[in-house]
Amino acid sequence: MKSKNDLNDNIRLTTLKIQEEYPELIKYMNEIPVNFLSNSERGITNNELKGYLDSLNNLIEKYAKEH
Repeated sequence: MKSKNDLNDNIRLTTLKIQEEYPELIKYMNEIPVNFLSNSERGITNNELKGYLDSLNNLIEKYAKEH
């Protein structure tokens, strides 16, 4: 599994890709469920970061197939 730093970098790069290549998708980023993000004192886990990254990638993939 990737480290938190790697996952955060990938999330940042994916977000930048959406902003630059698919700006029309920005409005949907707020609709990505955040219920997988932890509210615990231990902080966000790698699995939670991976889930968020997967959600961003799914948003791009679904849009690319339709357009």
